[in-house]
Amino acid sequence: MNTVTGDRMDVFLLQSSSALKTHLHGNQRIHVVLGSESCDLDSVVSSLAMAYFLYRTSSGPPSGPIVVPVLNIPRSQLHLRFDVVLLLREAGIAMETLVFRDEVDLARLHGDRRLALTLVDHNMLSSSDSILHRAVVEILDHHQLERTASYSCPVTMETVASCATLVTGRILSRAPEILDRQLALLLYGVIVVDSVNLSKATVKDSQTVRLLQTRFPDLPPGGALHSALKNARFNTSGLSTEQILLRDMETVTGGDLRVALSIVYMGLDSFLLQRKLQQQLCDFCCKYRLDAVVAMTTTITDQSEEFIRQLAVYSANPLYRQQISHALCSSQSPALCLSPVSSPYKDILAYQQDSVSTTRMHLLPILKHFLTQMHCGPDIEDQREELDDQSMMMMMVSEPTAEPADDHSPHLYSISQYHRRRLQLGTEDYGSPEEDYGGRAMRPPPNSLVEGCPLEDGFSQEALLEKFSCMRERKDMENTHI
Repeated sequence: MNTVTGDRMDVFLLQSSSALKTHLHGNQRIHVVLGSESCDLDSVVSSLAMAYFLYRTSSGPPSGPIVVPVLNIPRSQLHLRFDVVLLLREAGIAMETLVFRDEVDLARLHGDRRLALTLVDHNMLSSSDSILHRAVVEILDHHQLERTASYSCPVTMETVASCATLVTGRILSRAPEILDRQLALLLYGVIVVDSVNLSKATVKDSQTVRLLQTRFPDLPPGGALHSALKNARFNTSGLSTEQILLRDMETVTGGDLRVALSIVYMGLDSFLLQRKLQQQLCDFCCKYRLDAVVAMTTTITDQSEEFIRQLAVYSANPLYRQQISHALCSSQSPALCLSPVSSPYKDILAYQQDSVSTTRMHLLPILKHFLTQMHCGPDIEDQREELDDQSMMMMMVSEPTAEPADDHSPHLYSISQYHRRRLQLGTEDYGSPEEDYGGRAMRPPPNSLVEGCPLEDGFSQEALLEKFSCMRERKDMENTHI
């Protein structure tokens, strides 16, 4: 077992980050504890505490691996998470001792067969990290399980308010001697805020908090700590729309489609009043290569501490916007109980969510299932006729991202060029298709229908129907002659 000078986590973090820099390009194995890409308070503290536990209970270098907690965001985004910064500073953790995702090449370590991964606060790697799947050696999580346990990768999954509850349980059951006040404060703070000062706690959450309070009676009162962390979490002053979306965001991918799910700590009305919101969302999608953004706005009542959650669905592509909204509205497991509300923007659909207990952890599986169906389901072209914006759909067909392998392969099209065009014109302009394309009618894709297609001179629904009618009459005449 390792012993750390002073038996404190802050010393461990300093030593582990230094050891990582020293051995990053050597032969030493690296055991990374990785939280979710939302990098919220629970994910951060769970990764730090679990890494500290593994370090203190393993042999360590030279015979064992270097254990390092890695925060799953770039370092530049930490300052957006006001509650995380507040609790870390309160516990005496120096920000410069932390290691961030943009500071270590996990794919390279895995390629060199030097990487072991423990996942906390999530149990499935993102599609961009799928190459690391075989490096995962253990999982602790409290979300819906998306993978099965195996001999090589044990999974601890329990529905509790916070993953920190599970990490605390691991420490208390296997190495209670490493739990000092610094570590206890971090774990205690997360559980208190995630359980809304135990008002939303499970039995295990409540028992864990009582154990921590008993062992460290000088911990701050739960109510005061919860209030301070809650206020920091819901503070969005001085943040741009991009920063508001980034501070608690996860992405899901299916085929060529990437959708961001962001928790926005303000009411829907306030979010929709963000200056030039639609243009900001268009810019955001272009910058982060997204096809859509689902924003779950979250506020909490002062008196009853009840959450109010609403949704905003943005995509410059009307097909994706409508289909994502349909997937959310039609979900029965869980039922979100969504009711449409007015939106001042053409490309943003807004909803009141009556199921206040449904959180991000419930929305993510819905979106993942939708993207799986979208990628493997019927040809996307078969669904275009349900949309009013026919001209925009024709533009989508003209820019396929890749040739299908065969006639039965799904057809998915990139809208990156559409986003770039919207950036040039400004998304607040809802002019005609001719205006949107610089005063010229949009040209049809090559080989559209037949030569002499009525779309060549601009889209005309009457002309198109007439063309189909003529084709049908010719077919009937041919059948008659036969």
